[in-house]
Amino acid sequence: MIKLIASDIDGTLVPDGTAEIDPRMFDVIKKLKECGIIYVGASGRQFASMARLFAPVCEDIYYITEGGTVVRDTKRVYAKSVINRKDLFEMVADIKKLKDCDIMLSGLDTAYCEDKSEMFYWMRDSYRFNIEVVGDFESHIKEDIVKLSIYHKDNAEAIVNEWFTDKWKDKFKIASAGIMWMDVVNPDADKGSSLQALQKILGITKEETMAFGDNLNDLGLLAAAEESYAIGSARDEIKAVAKHIAPPLKEYGETEVLLQLLETL
Repeated sequence: MIKLIASDIDGTLVPDGTAEIDPRMFDVIKKLKECGIIYVGASGRQFASMARLFAPVCEDIYYITEGGTVVRDTKRVYAKSVINRKDLFEMVADIKKLKDCDIMLSGLDTAYCEDKSEMFYWMRDSYRFNIEVVGDFESHIKEDIVKLSIYHKDNAEAIVNEWFTDKWKDKFKIASAGIMWMDVVNPDADKGSSLQALQKILGITKEETMAFGDNLNDLGLLAAAEESYAIGSARDEIKAVAKHIAPPLKEYGETEVLLQLLETL
């Protein structure tokens, strides 16, 4: 029996960079909880953004945030993975050599950028992030950073893969989080390892887990679940490894699968 459901957010549950969640999901999550099934959002987003998205049920779910670097609920942080500061600022210097790319650094509750760029306003107004402009990162960032994000308005993956990925791939995990984003985290930190950590905390097995995803940074998430679903609009690489294909996002594919699950309970 399924006891835990983990879902990516952007591209799977909502269109990238929006809060356009199917309102039926809130009732679905409540009914799942009544049936003893735990729901966890697993995203590159920060906790504040996710909690706002799931506001009606924010106290009822768990969170895997910042690309799998933090495991928490609304009251407690269970685990986090911090990037070494020396490597962090060396990568920042390299990213500044990439054409038309912007940088966001993620702490536990706040994201940081160096100026009020297009990215800043998008993160603040669409993703509803807690984000601060700090000027030079190295001079002003004091807290632990769990994720580095590289933003380009329409071609992040290709630009980052020109040379940055080859230089840093042996030290860090670098994965696409959509056409505008490449996320950099510690090699042992991803949605999959965080889901496994949560499974251990909750005493739930892979066989009792269902997961949904759409992009390359969801590979680990799907691998940690026996009942894995690629959303119908997912990348082909995700469809190739998923056990099932759900309807596409525009047809509220995840909601439909979970409604079918509830009918069987």
